[in-house]
Amino acid sequence: CDQFTREFLTSKGVDVKDDEPFPDDQIDLYRTSMRKDTVNFPYPPAPRHDALAAYVEAAAGAPSHTLVADKLEKFLANDGKVLRFFAVWDDRGAMYGEKRPFVVHYYLADDSVEVLEVAEPNGGRDPFPVFLKRQPLPVTRQSARLGGVGKTQNLSHLDLRIGTTINVHGREFLIHDADQFTKGWYVANEGFTLEDDFPFVEVNEQPAPVPQNAVPPYNGFGGFADSLQNCVALIPKPVRPDFDKQMMYTNTVLRFKAVMVGDDTGIAKYVPTEHDVTREFIVSVYLSNDTVAVFEPPDRKAQVVGGKFLERQEALKPNSPEKYTAVDMYAGAKVVLFSRCFLLTEADGYTHGFMEQHGPSFPRSDFAQVISRLAQLVVGKEERVVRAFESIGGPSVDEKQLQRALELAGVDVCAQECVTVFRRLAGGADVVHAKNVTSELGIAQ
Repeated sequence: CDQFTREFLTSKGVDVKDDEPFPDDQIDLYRTSMRKDTVNFPYPPAPRHDALAAYVEAAAGAPSHTLVADKLEKFLANDGKVLRFFAVWDDRGAMYGEKRPFVVHYYLADDSVEVLEVAEPNGGRDPFPVFLKRQPLPVTRQSARLGGVGKTQNLSHLDLRIGTTINVHGREFLIHDADQFTKGWYVANEGFTLEDDFPFVEVNEQPAPVPQNAVPPYNGFGGFADSLQNCVALIPKPVRPDFDKQMMYTNTVLRFKAVMVGDDTGIAKYVPTEHDVTREFIVSVYLSNDTVAVFEPPDRKAQVVGGKFLERQEALKPNSPEKYTAVDMYAGAKVVLFSRCFLLTEADGYTHGFMEQHGPSFPRSDFAQVISRLAQLVVGKEERVVRAFESIGGPSVDEKQLQRALELAGVDVCAQECVTVFRRLAGGADVVHAKNVTSELGIAQ
């Protein structure tokens, strides 16, 4: 400031500092630096090897071999040798970014780098392979400044290591693998080892689990599969039946005789009356579509008119969306149908024959599986089993006596298993010899 301003501010109590020098101009500073100091440096300046100096020398007519180092020997020794690396660029931090694979080529002839993009099927991108054309790749980005950029440091083959990242003009590429030629070249020329310098780098991430829509609990209205269509599609479609099963088991019906009993577990809410206990029912299972029907035969003595007790339909298990199938039906089983508990007492001959023919699907009708199970249960109870047969029916027993004898001996057996053993050993007769049963169970007498 001038003298008047300084005196006025000082009279007002303002501390005014001394004048400062005028700021230097960057252009003037650069020109001053370029001016030769003949006093301190009487000798010519050292030669420069940047791009600007090479351009000035070439414009002045200098030969080309004097501008750059002789690279002919290096070119002849490494022509055609290319190091191939596999890299990924994780751009998921940007909008619509993704993790993309690339191939990095390093040409040993002139130390140039080429980056190619790997076109993935259904990737949504045009097949434009060249991401970076062949050129020297600077290690760090150079900012523009006056007087040229100087000598830049380019990427060399020692900078390309497995597990490291390289900067390709502001993009970080992770190198995770190399081909066999590249690994062999490093081992032969740089003394690398496959175990230490080429570790395995996992870049494939586990896909995120696809969220599944939770199926609401079944409310009991309609069929389970039919109601499930309302949760799968906006416009429900009819459930497609099993055509092969329908054609194979069109006329196959398994029939069981049943009585209504009380349920000790409390699952069946209905408590049968004295009249209900005396009623008899026929439970039919249709294998073509796993439906169940219950029919009550007429009984004039008990003044029962009879008729359909349960229309043919899919019967669900209590507190479960699963439905009853033929595998759940056998003599001695308890079936809860719409809060009523039915005890299956016996089946007709066709039903027994069908289940025995399909033993793997009906294990209680497979003679081999039943005998194997009972033989394990009678271990240590051999004398009790023999005495039970002698006290029940003597040398020969019928079907009911066979079950009673095994239960008396403390063997956990159901009616269907006794029927399977009796039908096999009796061979169509009304009774079976007790020794045949004990010998099949492995009891020596």
